[in-house]
Amino acid sequence: MRHMFLAIAAIGTFLAVSLTAQRSAQPPTARTEKKPVTASSRKIDDKAANSYVDPAWCAQCHAEIAKTYALTGMGRSFSKVASQIAETAPQQPYFHGPSQSYFSIVERDGSAFERRWQIGFDGKETNVEEKRIDFVLGSGNHARTYLHLTARNTLEQLPFGWYAENGGTWAMIPGFDRPDYPGSTRQVQYECMFCHNGYPRIPTANTEEGAEAVYQQPIPAGIDCQRCHGPGQRHLDTVSKTNATPEEIRASIVNPARLGPERKMEVCMQCHLETSSLLLPHSIQRVDRGPFSYIPGQPLADFRLSFDRAPGKNTRFEVASAAYRLRESQCFLQTQKRDPSHQLTCTTCHDPHDIPRGEQASEHYNAICGSCHTTELAQLVKADSHPQGTDCISCHMPKRRTDDAIHIVMTDHLIQKRPPPNLLAPKAEYYESPATSYKGVVALYYPPTLQAKEENQLDIAAAQVKDDSNLRAGVSELNALLQKYRPSSADYYIDLADALQAAGASMQSSVMYEEALRHASSSSAILLKLGRAQLEWQQWSKAATTLRRATNEAPSDPVAWSALGQALFQQGKDNEAKAALTKSVDLDPDAAEPHNYLGALYVRANDLAGAEQEFRKALAVEPNVAEWQANLAGLLAGESKIPEARYLFELSIRLDPKFAGARINYARLLASTGDDATAETQAKAAAEIDPKNAPAHEILGYLLASRGDASGAVRELQSAVSLQPDLWQAHLELGAALRMTGNMEGAQKELKIAASGTDPQVRAEAARLEGAGR
Repeated sequence: MRHMFLAIAAIGTFLAVSLTAQRSAQPPTARTEKKPVTASSRKIDDKAANSYVDPAWCAQCHAEIAKTYALTGMGRSFSKVASQIAETAPQQPYFHGPSQSYFSIVERDGSAFERRWQIGFDGKETNVEEKRIDFVLGSGNHARTYLHLTARNTLEQLPFGWYAENGGTWAMIPGFDRPDYPGSTRQVQYECMFCHNGYPRIPTANTEEGAEAVYQQPIPAGIDCQRCHGPGQRHLDTVSKTNATPEEIRASIVNPARLGPERKMEVCMQCHLETSSLLLPHSIQRVDRGPFSYIPGQPLADFRLSFDRAPGKNTRFEVASAAYRLRESQCFLQTQKRDPSHQLTCTTCHDPHDIPRGEQASEHYNAICGSCHTTELAQLVKADSHPQGTDCISCHMPKRRTDDAIHIVMTDHLIQKRPPPNLLAPKAEYYESPATSYKGVVALYYPPTLQAKEENQLDIAAAQVKDDSNLRAGVSELNALLQKYRPSSADYYIDLADALQAAGASMQSSVMYEEALRHASSSSAILLKLGRAQLEWQQWSKAATTLRRATNEAPSDPVAWSALGQALFQQGKDNEAKAALTKSVDLDPDAAEPHNYLGALYVRANDLAGAEQEFRKALAVEPNVAEWQANLAGLLAGESKIPEARYLFELSIRLDPKFAGARINYARLLASTGDDATAETQAKAAAEIDPKNAPAHEILGYLLASRGDASGAVRELQSAVSLQPDLWQAHLELGAALRMTGNMEGAQKELKIAASGTDPQVRAEAARLEGAGR
């Protein structure tokens, strides 16, 4: 929750505070939260006798393989940043038009920094941010995303990245090419690290679903040998024995080449089977498994289940979908009918230890096609149904632009007779919203079938509601299964509580969160979920109680402290709220939302200088939040800093044209400066955007009356008082407008209502007008 807006109460008044809108701190993504790790599954991660070792040990015996593997994309998938990064950075600042932001890479004292700034009202740099670049996510074959390591050992994605296209292109990273991109605070979740690196060590306290993704140092550098061969300690111990037999040595490590075709392909599919990067969810991790507990050779379905849209509804081409696309190809489907030794798998074409390049790669892959299709091709050529030549790949597996990363061009593994046209044409960034996200059945994809046992049924039902894709049917199904099985894991109750919350069933949601807590009473993540739900329901006292419990369980969680501060703010407990919000920003200097609330606290204390400082701090972290721009604009308007206030209101409206609150307050500012025509335009737009917004009708009515349109003013002001009967200013203005139409009886009635209100200024003016009308 992050957005609080300073609602302006009357013409020329810019400092009344209310909570009007809250939303999640970053755009929704496919499943990023993880299931809690049980004691047994944590042993798989780092406590088992066969534990993970430094991959340098592997290179001592397998030097040539290690050398060629280090050159592959997997071997270079995650690394510490090279100090020479600034040498390859753009010579001129990169301007991102949608967010009106500039970016550059600077080098200082041996470190590289990503610098972001905007040009402010006065033509000078504003909202300047510099963050050290600590790691690179991505091999550079297609792209590199730069990461910042925080003092809490979390990793943040920096917005400005590099792409291999056109010999090297700098642009916004996927999901950030939009006006309101989420600053540089989006964290690298465990799910991301799972596919981009070796297994990192994580604190036990951060394995719970919903917990912050924290990485113990040092962080591994690149996908290592053990991601495909399993933990290496037992293998090291075995080969160190003087009397170890070849059979014992082979048995001490996983060799994917000796696995059956299903288990062999799952080694690749652990990272390359993403069905969709959009909300679905594409996979669900099993409740008894840790986020880094998959070991090659185990059935992948014991670790997670994969899901897809309904048949025919998933046509996107995405970065991590190679195995998914291959499995949709007839070449793959037809070979599944063969003897297992002749089935098509990823390693039919790819040697993970050494990737062929250039002309050698083309010859290699085309030869594999020819191993099955030589006779067929010759017949087609003879019949003049196929051109002469053996370049199968360029036609049937062409390179094409991905849908989820628009600056990346890569091979499509869906083998087609006739691929679609315009595969390299530029694409616009796709922004998923609740209105455009998939709504339908979430279909089990891998494994294709499951036994109808408790865990499987619960996971399939949970998949329906995880991303609200099949909410109504999923809530009913999951609820029925919980009543039937009464599982001991809190996870399923959380899933149902989240779904009920999304469906607007607050009372039922609250009951289910409490049930989840009954199964995990000390869970700070569940307490935080419940507390934030109670904030949304405006149950301020309950929220404060719940969030105090969350901060007791997780005293170093900045999000819990911020949420507690918001609950206390709403109760008017300003000193306690300030302490909680200050604690949040002390724990996380990048936490923008608590600065916004601290600004509101200073407004309430009439410390306008302090309020302005806090609002500017929030915008320095996340400069493109429309509500926060409007908050600062409202504050400056109240201080008669009119030109900058106008500038910021216009910026807020540009960022979110449907933000009625900014338009209403901007209209009031414009009216207070005599620009009634522009004010009326803004007020009309606000009333059209939100017809049930009483202040929008009130300011529009005032402006219509000002230019002599009495009947129009009466219409709008009657709407205002009908929607909000205690809007005393509107009653006052309605009385004045009715007098303009000659309806003295109606005018006196409205003036009496205004005179009985709680606003002393309105009461005095209403009494004066009422007396003058007698």
